[in-house]
Amino acid sequence: MSLTVITPVLNEETFIPIFLESVTMFADEIIIVDGGSVDRTVEWIESYRDKANIRLYTHKQTGMPYSDDWNESEVRNFMVAKATSDWIANLDVDEIFDDRFAEVLPVLMEDKEMNVYQFPFVNFWRDLKTIRINAQGDARWSNDILRMWRNGIGIRYRDEKHHCTLQAAGGSSIWKEPRRSVSVPLYHYHYALGKRIKFGDNRRMDLGVLDSIGEPDFTYSHEHYEIRTAKFEGAHPTVIRNLIMSNNEQC
Repeated sequence: MSLTVITPVLNEETFIPIFLESVTMFADEIIIVDGGSVDRTVEWIESYRDKANIRLYTHKQTGMPYSDDWNESEVRNFMVAKATSDWIANLDVDEIFDDRFAEVLPVLMEDKEMNVYQFPFVNFWRDLKTIRINAQGDARWSNDILRMWRNGIGIRYRDEKHHCTLQAAGGSSIWKEPRRSVSVPLYHYHYALGKRIKFGDNRRMDLGVLDSIGEPDFTYSHEHYEIRTAKFEGAHPTVIRNLIMSNNEQC
């Protein structure tokens, strides 16, 4: 059994080396679509071509970044169609699986009764020691998230713009597919590393800055719900621990 990892990227030089170091540990095939990066993103991807089975495509996004101007489902369905493995994992470039994923993956893929897997989604907030968790009226931050499915059974993205949604064959609900939750976290590092903000992040005013310009304000008090955090009690994946050690050595 084999796994294809698919991910779209745009100006992700902070995360792409970490991401590639992680997914090359378990992916048989990596399909990346670049939306027109002008930083070192593509350079990093090219540097990994000799280390892994990476297929890089370009689909330049036009219009307002990370908004409904982007035809994101078209890009993601393109990658789904190109995938040749038995299973597909859709990961964003700032998402890193816990190290245990590589250990459990063969068992997951051999389970003939399952078509879909979901994983605990852990969102780091402000730094690598803090996570954001659910609060009343704010259900986005600590849910299980669907990130892996069986290839070749008609699962694809609904034809919509940004915030595209997976659906089963014939447009039926993905949640009707045989599925289970796997107790291996998927860590989201976007709000803890690099600039910690990009255009489109602040649609809900969680970061307190207009149009995502300037420094994110992690002390911001939202008008409609509490922004609740907790101390991270787990262990970071090896690639993140290596990054921390490297940064400490440079300080």
